[in-house]
Amino acid sequence: MENFENNVVLITGGGTGIGKATASAFIAKGAKVVITGRRQSVLEETTQELGAQAHFVAGDVSKKGEPARIIEETIRKFGRLDVLVNNAGTGNMGPLSEISDEEIEGIYRTNVFAPLALIREATPHLANSKGAIINISSVAARGIMPGVVAYASSKAAVDHATRLLAAELGLIGIRVNAVAPGLTDTDITTDVKSNEEMLGMIIAQTPMGRLGEPKDIANAVLLLSDSRAGWITGQSVQAGGGFLL
Repeated sequence: MENFENNVVLITGGGTGIGKATASAFIAKGAKVVITGRRQSVLEETTQELGAQAHFVAGDVSKKGEPARIIEETIRKFGRLDVLVNNAGTGNMGPLSEISDEEIEGIYRTNVFAPLALIREATPHLANSKGAIINISSVAARGIMPGVVAYASSKAAVDHATRLLAAELGLIGIRVNAVAPGLTDTDITTDVKSNEEMLGMIIAQTPMGRLGEPKDIANAVLLLSDSRAGWITGQSVQAGGGFLL
Protein backbone atom coordinates (compact mmCIF):
# COMPACT_ATOMS: atom_id res chain seq x y z
CA MET A 1 0.00 0.00 0.00
CA GLU A 2 1.31 3.42 -0.90
CA ASN A 3 2.71 6.01 1.42
CA PHE A 4 0.26 8.87 2.07
CA GLU A 5 2.96 11.30 3.15
CA ASN A 6 1.95 14.95 2.58
CA ASN A 7 -1.68 13.88 2.04
CA VAL A 8 -4.43 15.42 4.16
CA VAL A 9 -7.32 13.17 5.16
CA LEU A 10 -10.60 14.29 6.77
CA ILE A 11 -12.52 11.61 8.67
CA THR A 12 -15.95 12.28 10.14
CA GLY A 13 -16.87 10.38 13.28
CA GLY A 14 -13.15 9.98 13.81
CA GLY A 15 -13.01 9.91 17.59
CA THR A 16 -13.88 6.25 18.11
CA GLY A 17 -14.38 2.93 16.37
CA ILE A 18 -13.94 2.68 12.62
CA GLY A 19 -13.10 6.37 12.29
CA LYS A 20 -10.35 6.21 14.89
CA ALA A 21 -8.88 3.04 13.37
CA THR A 22 -8.93 4.65 9.93
CA ALA A 23 -7.19 7.76 11.25
CA SER A 24 -4.50 5.61 12.86
CA ALA A 25 -3.99 3.63 9.65
CA PHE A 26 -3.57 6.78 7.52
CA ILE A 27 -1.17 8.32 10.04
CA ALA A 28 0.91 5.14 10.00
CA LYS A 29 1.30 5.71 6.26
CA GLY A 30 2.43 9.32 6.72
CA ALA A 31 -0.81 11.27 6.26
CA LYS A 32 -1.96 14.30 8.20
CA VAL A 33 -5.45 13.57 9.52
CA VAL A 34 -8.33 15.75 10.68
CA ILE A 35 -11.00 13.98 12.71
CA THR A 36 -14.44 15.37 13.49
CA GLY A 37 -17.18 14.51 15.94
CA ARG A 38 -19.65 16.01 18.38
CA ARG A 39 -17.78 15.19 21.61
CA GLN A 40 -14.79 17.48 22.02
CA SER A 41 -13.39 15.58 24.98
CA VAL A 42 -13.29 12.36 22.96
CA LEU A 43 -11.67 14.14 20.02
CA GLU A 44 -9.04 15.70 22.29
CA GLU A 45 -8.18 12.33 23.82
CA THR A 46 -8.02 10.56 20.46
CA THR A 47 -5.95 13.31 18.87
CA GLN A 48 -3.46 13.14 21.72
CA GLU A 49 -3.29 9.37 21.29
CA LEU A 50 -2.79 9.63 17.52
CA GLY A 51 0.05 12.11 17.84
CA ALA A 52 1.37 15.18 16.05
CA GLN A 53 -0.05 14.26 12.65
CA ALA A 54 -3.62 14.45 13.99
CA HIS A 55 -5.87 17.48 14.37
CA PHE A 56 -9.54 17.72 15.32
CA VAL A 57 -12.49 19.93 14.47
CA ALA A 58 -15.44 19.52 16.82
CA GLY A 59 -18.84 19.77 15.16
CA ASP A 60 -22.11 18.03 14.30
CA VAL A 61 -22.05 17.21 10.59
CA SER A 62 -25.83 16.72 10.57
CA LYS A 63 -26.44 20.43 11.22
CA LYS A 64 -26.70 22.97 8.42
CA GLY A 65 -23.55 24.99 7.97
CA GLU A 66 -21.32 22.61 9.91
CA PRO A 67 -19.99 20.66 6.88
CA ALA A 68 -18.85 23.92 5.28
CA ARG A 69 -17.18 25.08 8.49
CA ILE A 70 -15.39 21.77 8.96
CA ILE A 71 -14.02 21.83 5.41
CA GLU A 72 -12.96 25.46 5.82
CA GLU A 73 -11.11 24.71 9.06
CA THR A 74 -9.37 21.72 7.48
CA ILE A 75 -8.14 23.84 4.57
CA ARG A 76 -7.15 26.67 6.90
CA LYS A 77 -5.05 24.23 8.94
CA PHE A 78 -3.36 22.24 6.17
CA GLY A 79 -4.04 24.07 2.90
CA ARG A 80 -5.25 21.03 0.99
CA LEU A 81 -7.48 17.95 1.10
CA ASP A 82 -6.68 14.62 -0.53
CA VAL A 83 -9.13 12.13 0.99
CA LEU A 84 -12.57 12.61 2.53
CA VAL A 85 -13.91 9.68 4.58
CA ASN A 86 -17.61 10.06 5.39
CA ASN A 87 -17.72 7.73 8.37
CA ALA A 88 -20.10 9.41 10.85
CA GLY A 89 -23.30 7.42 11.08
CA THR A 90 -26.26 6.62 13.28
CA GLY A 91 -29.17 4.21 13.36
CA ASN A 92 -31.46 2.21 15.57
CA MET A 93 -33.20 -1.13 15.64
CA GLY A 94 -36.94 -1.60 15.62
CA PRO A 95 -39.96 -1.76 13.33
CA LEU A 96 -41.05 1.39 11.52
CA SER A 97 -44.14 1.63 13.73
CA GLU A 98 -41.85 2.35 16.69
CA ILE A 99 -39.61 4.95 15.03
CA SER A 100 -40.54 8.61 15.43
CA ASP A 101 -40.31 11.34 12.80
CA GLU A 102 -37.44 12.86 14.74
CA GLU A 103 -35.50 9.57 14.72
CA ILE A 104 -36.00 9.09 10.99
CA GLU A 105 -34.90 12.65 10.28
CA GLY A 106 -31.88 12.27 12.55
CA ILE A 107 -30.75 9.11 10.77
CA TYR A 108 -31.09 10.69 7.33
CA ARG A 109 -29.46 13.96 8.34
CA THR A 110 -26.38 12.15 9.66
CA ASN A 111 -26.18 9.31 7.13
CA VAL A 112 -27.27 11.09 3.93
CA PHE A 113 -27.43 14.88 4.29
CA ALA A 114 -24.03 15.19 5.98
CA PRO A 115 -22.01 13.20 3.42
CA LEU A 116 -23.63 15.05 0.52
CA ALA A 117 -23.00 18.44 2.11
CA LEU A 118 -19.40 17.55 2.97
CA ILE A 119 -18.74 16.29 -0.55
CA ARG A 120 -20.22 19.45 -2.04
CA GLU A 121 -18.00 21.66 0.10
CA ALA A 122 -14.91 19.50 -0.40
CA THR A 123 -15.21 19.15 -4.17
CA PRO A 124 -13.10 22.19 -5.21
CA HIS A 125 -10.26 21.08 -2.94
CA LEU A 126 -10.42 17.42 -3.96
CA ALA A 127 -10.45 18.50 -7.62
CA ASN A 128 -7.17 20.32 -7.01
CA SER A 129 -5.55 17.23 -5.51
CA LYS A 130 -7.30 14.68 -7.77
CA GLY A 131 -8.43 13.15 -4.52
CA ALA A 132 -10.71 10.39 -3.32
CA ILE A 133 -13.96 10.15 -1.39
CA ILE A 134 -14.80 7.06 0.65
CA ASN A 135 -18.33 6.79 2.02
CA ILE A 136 -18.97 4.30 4.82
CA SER A 137 -22.09 2.36 3.89
CA SER A 138 -23.29 -0.95 5.34
CA VAL A 139 -24.02 -4.48 4.16
CA ALA A 140 -27.55 -3.70 5.40
CA ALA A 141 -27.97 -1.48 2.33
CA ARG A 142 -28.27 -4.62 0.19
CA GLY A 143 -29.77 -7.04 2.69
CA ILE A 144 -33.45 -7.52 3.41
CA MET A 145 -34.14 -7.88 7.12
CA PRO A 146 -36.81 -6.60 9.49
CA GLY A 147 -36.24 -3.87 12.02
CA VAL A 148 -33.64 -1.74 10.27
CA VAL A 149 -35.66 0.08 7.62
CA ALA A 150 -34.59 3.66 8.40
CA TYR A 151 -30.90 2.81 8.81
CA ALA A 152 -30.67 0.36 5.91
CA SER A 153 -32.53 2.60 3.49
CA SER A 154 -30.29 5.54 4.42
CA LYS A 155 -27.24 3.44 3.61
CA ALA A 156 -28.82 2.34 0.32
CA ALA A 157 -29.06 6.05 -0.47
CA VAL A 158 -25.35 6.37 0.32
CA ASP A 159 -24.53 3.54 -2.09
CA HIS A 160 -26.55 5.07 -4.92
CA ALA A 161 -25.17 8.56 -4.25
CA THR A 162 -21.69 7.01 -4.46
CA ARG A 163 -22.42 5.74 -7.98
CA LEU A 164 -24.02 9.00 -9.09
CA LEU A 165 -21.19 11.13 -7.72
CA ALA A 166 -18.55 8.85 -9.26
CA ALA A 167 -20.07 9.70 -12.64
CA GLU A 168 -20.39 13.40 -11.82
CA LEU A 169 -17.04 14.01 -10.15
CA GLY A 170 -14.94 11.68 -12.26
CA LEU A 171 -14.99 14.41 -14.90
CA ILE A 172 -12.81 16.53 -12.61
CA GLY A 173 -10.56 13.72 -11.44
CA ILE A 174 -12.23 12.74 -8.16
CA ARG A 175 -12.88 9.08 -7.39
CA VAL A 176 -15.88 8.15 -5.21
CA ASN A 177 -16.26 4.74 -3.60
CA ALA A 178 -17.92 3.21 -0.56
CA VAL A 179 -16.96 0.60 1.99
CA ALA A 180 -19.86 -1.42 3.40
CA PRO A 181 -19.00 -2.98 6.78
CA GLY A 182 -20.79 -5.95 8.24
CA LEU A 183 -21.28 -6.18 11.99
CA THR A 184 -18.15 -4.57 13.44
CA ASP A 185 -16.97 -4.49 17.04
CA THR A 186 -17.62 -0.83 17.88
CA ASP A 187 -19.64 1.13 20.42
CA ILE A 188 -22.51 1.61 17.95
CA THR A 189 -23.10 -2.18 17.80
CA THR A 190 -23.29 -2.69 21.58
CA ASP A 191 -27.00 -3.59 21.52
CA VAL A 192 -26.49 -6.28 18.89
CA LYS A 193 -23.39 -7.68 20.59
CA SER A 194 -25.26 -7.94 23.91
CA ASN A 195 -28.02 -10.01 22.28
CA GLU A 196 -26.44 -13.46 22.26
CA GLU A 197 -29.08 -14.99 19.98
CA MET A 198 -28.77 -12.26 17.35
CA LEU A 199 -24.98 -12.18 17.59
CA GLY A 200 -24.77 -15.94 17.14
CA MET A 201 -27.09 -15.79 14.13
CA ILE A 202 -25.00 -13.10 12.43
CA ILE A 203 -21.70 -14.88 13.04
CA ALA A 204 -23.23 -18.15 11.81
CA GLN A 205 -24.16 -16.40 8.55
CA THR A 206 -20.71 -14.83 8.18
CA PRO A 207 -18.42 -17.14 6.16
CA MET A 208 -15.32 -15.77 7.91
CA GLY A 209 -16.88 -16.77 11.23
CA ARG A 210 -16.27 -13.67 13.35
CA LEU A 211 -17.18 -10.03 13.98
CA GLY A 212 -15.35 -7.40 12.02
CA GLU A 213 -12.71 -5.28 13.73
CA PRO A 214 -12.38 -1.53 13.10
CA LYS A 215 -8.97 -2.14 11.51
CA ASP A 216 -10.62 -4.43 8.92
CA ILE A 217 -12.69 -1.51 7.68
CA ALA A 218 -9.77 0.92 7.94
CA ASN A 219 -7.68 -1.33 5.70
CA ALA A 220 -10.44 -1.37 3.07
CA VAL A 221 -10.64 2.44 3.17
CA LEU A 222 -6.88 2.71 2.61
CA LEU A 223 -7.02 0.27 -0.28
CA LEU A 224 -9.61 2.37 -2.08
CA SER A 225 -7.76 5.61 -1.30
CA ASP A 226 -4.50 4.28 -2.72
CA SER A 227 -3.45 5.72 -6.09
CA ARG A 228 -3.04 2.15 -7.30
CA ALA A 229 -6.85 1.92 -7.07
CA GLY A 230 -6.98 4.90 -9.43
CA TRP A 231 -9.16 3.09 -11.98
CA ILE A 232 -11.76 2.07 -9.37
CA THR A 233 -14.72 4.37 -8.82
CA GLY A 234 -18.44 4.10 -8.15
CA GLN A 235 -18.07 0.86 -6.19
CA SER A 236 -19.41 -0.26 -2.82
CA VAL A 237 -16.92 -2.78 -1.46
CA GLN A 238 -18.49 -5.24 0.97
CA ALA A 239 -16.25 -5.55 4.03
CA GLY A 240 -18.32 -7.89 6.16
CA GLY A 241 -16.53 -11.21 6.08
CA GLY A 242 -19.07 -12.46 3.55
CA PHE A 243 -22.22 -11.63 5.56
CA LEU A 244 -25.23 -11.09 3.24
CA LEU A 245 -23.32 -11.99 0.10
